[in-house]
Amino acid sequence: MTFRDFMEAALYHPDYGFYTQGPHICSPEGPFDTNVKFPAFAFALAQAVKQVDEILGEETRILEIGGGTGELGRSILNFLGGQRNYIVVDPSSGLRAKQIEAGLQAVEDLAQVPPAPSLVFANEFLDALPVHRVMGNGQGGVLEFFVDLDETGELFEIPLEPSIPALQDRLNDLNVSLGRGQVAEISLGLRPVFQKLRLIVDPGYLIFIDYGDSASNLYSFQRRNGTLRSYYRQHQIHDIFYALGEQDLTADVDFTAVIHEARAAGFDGGTLIAQGSWLNNLGIQNYTKDEKALRVINQEVEVLTRTSQLGSAFDVLIFQTKGLPAGPGIVKGTGTVKNPHRPPSFPTVSIDSIK
Repeated sequence: MTFRDFMEAALYHPDYGFYTQGPHICSPEGPFDTNVKFPAFAFALAQAVKQVDEILGEETRILEIGGGTGELGRSILNFLGGQRNYIVVDPSSGLRAKQIEAGLQAVEDLAQVPPAPSLVFANEFLDALPVHRVMGNGQGGVLEFFVDLDETGELFEIPLEPSIPALQDRLNDLNVSLGRGQVAEISLGLRPVFQKLRLIVDPGYLIFIDYGDSASNLYSFQRRNGTLRSYYRQHQIHDIFYALGEQDLTADVDFTAVIHEARAAGFDGGTLIAQGSWLNNLGIQNYTKDEKALRVINQEVEVLTRTSQLGSAFDVLIFQTKGLPAGPGIVKGTGTVKNPHRPPSFPTVSIDSIK
């Protein structure tokens, strides 16, 4: 099978997939520790909802893609001070059960959501989309990695001719040529996601919070081994076949491709801003006035916003339906495609240059 199909099974198999077994991934022993554990993050997202309510002139439906245990949604609703139309879309039946316990509506697929004025949140959703893995063949083309079993029953990867021409087409569209032996990941799952969203967000905003880079940087020879990585019980490991169904598989998001597919589906915008700047623009510093809790709260806010912590580890990418102004938390001139972890010699690319 292609690596993309292997990754989909490892993450989303109906019985044994990592996300299907969802509840354990959000436990203290789970594989990662990120934004959603901090109440201050939910407070800031609630401020984004209020801004969209004001822009649209009505109470906006909230749509969260990939809702974890539902704690983020419940916290957002608490900060909004009442009942709201809040829907979580999640393929994991186990996580949907947790989300329903948290008082949220939960459905399996975007196709089950009717059109409505909406604000869509997707925190670390794009990096979980299954990816194809390719390798430059030294002749301007690529080979694709497939997963097979050896004679002892062990899984291994083997580079073969690509399963579909769309992989080479994507690189050609980006004017990318991989060097001999250079490995890269390609996500072809973006288009159907944006096509579905365009049918149900009417009008409204999309907010993606994730880690990634522009295509020119992702496919640079500086990253000749690609960006795929595995996490098991909060530790990065280097065996993608270890503890299948219990480890997370993820790759950096190609923000250039995301912007291209969103605009092709009919969305405007594509502003990319560092998480720390965005949360500050939303007023996360106003999270509490309780002097007793102030020290702990300040620590939360610092973790979420400082450039040495999550503030630069994640970026926020915002789109809107046609005719709407820039989205919540956007200050003119703040949106750029960049990655704070790249070498300083790499150029910063304005989103206006992405076609």
